[in-house]
Amino acid sequence: MLLATCLWLALGDPAQAANADKGRELYTSRCVFCHGAAGKGDGPAAAALKPSPTNFARADYWKQAHLDTIKGVIENGKPGTAMVAFKASFNAEQIDDLIAYLRTFNPQP
Repeated sequence: MLLATCLWLALGDPAQAANADKGRELYTSRCVFCHGAAGKGDGPAAAALKPSPTNFARADYWKQAHLDTIKGVIENGKPGTAMVAFKASFNAEQIDDLIAYLRTFNPQP
């Protein structure tokens, strides 16, 4: 346990290394059409999508959101929805950046 803590302190928290500004660029180019500019799931395409895109601006979303689940949905899409897989488009660093930006929508950080 001590070794793991020392490594974490030496290497830093990977989530902190993510760049929300780069994530915003990805979001604007690939996600805003469905999820909307403010992450409320109200983008121009949202009205035609059933189920509706995720609303990232809801506190209850973030209370139950898990990093691995969010990464998995971005990488592999979400069956039964319009959410497509981005693992062929985004590398691991870009996905971390995108998640860092998505976290900015959390009304209760």
